[in-house]
Amino acid sequence: MQCNICEVRCEIGGCSMGRCGAYVCTGDNIAQCPGMGYLGAYPISIEAVPLLHYYPSGKFLQVFSTGCNFQCPGCMARVLASSRPLNQLALKPSQIVEKALQQNCLGVVSTMNEPAANYYLFRNLAVKAKEQGLLAGCSTNCYFTEETLEELGQLVDFMNVGIKGYSDRSYMNCGVPSSAPVFRNLSKLFDMGVHVETSIVYSRGNEEEMIKVAEAVAEISPTIPLQVMRFLPFGYAPMELEPSIGEAEKLCSSLRKHVDYVYLFNSPGTELLGTYCSECGSPLIEREFQEFMGSRFVKVSYKCGCGNSIPVKGTTANESFSETGFMDGHRVVQAFRMVHAVLTCLDIRDDKLVDFWMDDKLMDVWREVSDTRTLIHIHKMTQQPHSYLDFIELVAKKANVPKKGGKLVSFIRSRLEIVQNIAAEDEGCKKAYYCMGSPLFALNAERMENNLVTLSGGISINKQLQKKGKPGVNVSPAFINEHNPEAIFISSFLSRPLNEFYELCQKYGIHADAVKKRQVYAVPAAWDFGNPRWILGLLYITDKLHPGKLGIDLKEEADDFYMQFYGMRFKEAMPNRSFHRPSSGIWPRHAMRCTHA
Repeated sequence: MQCNICEVRCEIGGCSMGRCGAYVCTGDNIAQCPGMGYLGAYPISIEAVPLLHYYPSGKFLQVFSTGCNFQCPGCMARVLASSRPLNQLALKPSQIVEKALQQNCLGVVSTMNEPAANYYLFRNLAVKAKEQGLLAGCSTNCYFTEETLEELGQLVDFMNVGIKGYSDRSYMNCGVPSSAPVFRNLSKLFDMGVHVETSIVYSRGNEEEMIKVAEAVAEISPTIPLQVMRFLPFGYAPMELEPSIGEAEKLCSSLRKHVDYVYLFNSPGTELLGTYCSECGSPLIEREFQEFMGSRFVKVSYKCGCGNSIPVKGTTANESFSETGFMDGHRVVQAFRMVHAVLTCLDIRDDKLVDFWMDDKLMDVWREVSDTRTLIHIHKMTQQPHSYLDFIELVAKKANVPKKGGKLVSFIRSRLEIVQNIAAEDEGCKKAYYCMGSPLFALNAERMENNLVTLSGGISINKQLQKKGKPGVNVSPAFINEHNPEAIFISSFLSRPLNEFYELCQKYGIHADAVKKRQVYAVPAAWDFGNPRWILGLLYITDKLHPGKLGIDLKEEADDFYMQFYGMRFKEAMPNRSFHRPSSGIWPRHAMRCTHA
């Protein structure tokens, strides 16, 4: 029987549950897979969806489940998109609405996985939310059929539509034949009065596609916000496809010739998270990077001196809601990836499977640690080098592989002792500054990266910061110059090429010793946070702060770690932004599998 929820139009029946793995055939009907529900419900600020022109700073309950009808390379939410339903963790729509009301949320929003994979579930949620006076919306690839969209458009108040590109080729890369349904649906939603914002991933080389998308959106309405996400290679895609923040900023300037409001995400320190007047270009709203997919207000003005106003729907909250620890969907996925990273080093790997679904062992461990109390505990453990060892032992215990956990802990502990001895013997402590993406975006004082600096005998000037934020806060050039760090480290996650970094230092008037002596260091990818490779990052930092004292060949040390815990040599590994493992450059069988509609 054909499923008509999305334009993939899978045949459902027998053993087939469709591409998204979420539907079954029951007689003459297609139904949601039995037991399907939401894996989590966490209050977030609406900017984390992300939506920037809708109830600014409003508190919404974010929900997510499993499954997706697309197969996008480098998907940051692959662990959810490719997972099967987890009945044991399922929350039903009535429970979600009750939670939203209890926590004084304005509404509910489905994110992280594709709502087309849970359409009947989401439809039920939207109806129940409306009955209680709540707003309802989602982030989606918007590949719905016309008949589905006609119904859905009557139920939702807002959507973030993720556009993959303008050409059919860009959609073929995600396993579907055409881009036409997306632009058709976007136009229909706008005409129906649904608040829509769009997002698109920018990878190096697809600049023409980006321009064509902006032109197509402008034809519907130039007031529809366009959010640009820099492509980050989480999976098997090469690092060369990741544009620098500077390259993305230049592209955004070109896109503004077509649409009125263009925003640049996952780029700490950029000024392009702000809103500028579409008539005269004056800055009206200043925002700073809050997390991978979020932002927060610094300064707000909706009306320009020239008389032009920003089209924002809904009231602005008096106080911006801020989540703690891993308590929102994006950071829950980050916590999942951290668990995944340790399990990979313990030789429990999803790439050994021939099946498309995630490893049952991984999901079993996730069930054991995904309650709120344990997630808060994990957040604390993963910020300190020594307590991270407790995190490894926790995961190894839940996975029933304590001996393998002990081997990993032993490797890390022996290197910790080496670093601590060097720090104790070398009296020449250097001041260091840790930033992410921009010299003006400082990582928070309590984060793991700054604790690595302290453990290696450095003096982290970030510890002077009182401001809180995730994962950091904007600082002034004066802060850096006054504390005068002798070394600057750029985060390995959202980084910036050294040539761009030095250019920004000149632009901002940063003249600390680290800049003058060219002692700014880009930490190797995934070596300082989120996975056990931070021990290599610690050795890297120690070598820079204590030149000639480490007595370890870092390449040989990396080879040792990679062979023991990834089964490959360091020089054979392709760097990526994934927490769980570097890429071998060979796609696992389950990642290459073609799912037939």
